[in-house]
Amino acid sequence: MPTFDRAETLAHTLRAWDRQVPEELQFEIVAVDDGSSDATCDLLDSRQPVRYELTSTKQKNRGPAAARNTALEKVRGRYVLFTGDDIEPARDLLDRHLEEHRRLADDRWAVLGRIDWASDLQLTSTMKHVDGVGAQQFGFHYMRDGKEYDFRHFYTSNVSVARDLLAKEPSGFSTDFPLAAFEDAEYAYRLRRHGLRIMYQASARAWHNHPYDVESFFRRQVACGQMAAVLIRKWPRTRSLIGGDAVVSGRRRMLFALPPRRRRLAVIAQQLSGWEERAIALASVFDRPATPVVDPLLRGLFQYAYLKGLSSATIRPAVAERLRASWILEHVGEGVRRLVDGLPASDVNVDSEVLQPFLEPFRDASILG
Repeated sequence: MPTFDRAETLAHTLRAWDRQVPEELQFEIVAVDDGSSDATCDLLDSRQPVRYELTSTKQKNRGPAAARNTALEKVRGRYVLFTGDDIEPARDLLDRHLEEHRRLADDRWAVLGRIDWASDLQLTSTMKHVDGVGAQQFGFHYMRDGKEYDFRHFYTSNVSVARDLLAKEPSGFSTDFPLAAFEDAEYAYRLRRHGLRIMYQASARAWHNHPYDVESFFRRQVACGQMAAVLIRKWPRTRSLIGGDAVVSGRRRMLFALPPRRRRLAVIAQQLSGWEERAIALASVFDRPATPVVDPLLRGLFQYAYLKGLSSATIRPAVAERLRASWILEHVGEGVRRLVDGLPASDVNVDSEVLQPFLEPFRDASILG
């Protein structure tokens, strides 16, 4: 369990682990404080759990990959469950994981449990979207219990695997990933060489205590794109599996674009921050209360954010800006159009005077044509 500057959330999570059943099940938690500046270190030093043995250590801030590697040096159990400081386990979470490992009877299988939003969080449209039809955070909306999934689904919020299998990649998680994105998928990609397979067990449940709004998840998606670029550099064959082909195809389309479109993209490229801000502000109008009417815009906006991060880490800035201008039209512009088309048929009542400042630039046919 890596943790960083979330002492209050961590305290809640550690208390939840004290409620595991059955009572005879033995387990340990290895928590690594990744250079926190809050009360995390004191909390870990003073915590006296009842149901489990707590081992904690502190390191300089090096990211979750390095923190998990530090923890892996200390774990002793036959199976390792990767989780987070904001993940609250169901009371029988570990028992469900163990039951599935016994059923599979093969240490090459990892068991992936389900993750839902914590019940006491007020869900935003963003939160429902990214774990629902958008699937930008977790893909459970489209997954089926008891089915096998590939390395991209090695979600280190609730996944268990035999320690002996992990030992076959002794370098652990790659510290080339300083941010919390794709470092888990990259590790799983390497573990495939040793037979790793991932089974989804929906009854092994946990709850995610990490609220998002439009702006914070937009930033998260930019970071994901940047880490996707790291994965592609290390393993080029993953490019088509994680959306990297969009950069290649986008550059190809730009080469054959007619002069009027090139001039339009050049204008928008000089104003990208303003376009992003307007799109985020428009989506935020519909973030609370949560409504599916904004799903098309959120899908386009978060796809754009991911490609923004990916392109910024892989190609020259001038070319990346023109590509981003194209994606503003392709993804965000289309999302705006679909949002506007869906409003008359929806139950959402938004004052047109509130929307007008956000909608007008996107409705301009000279820009979006």
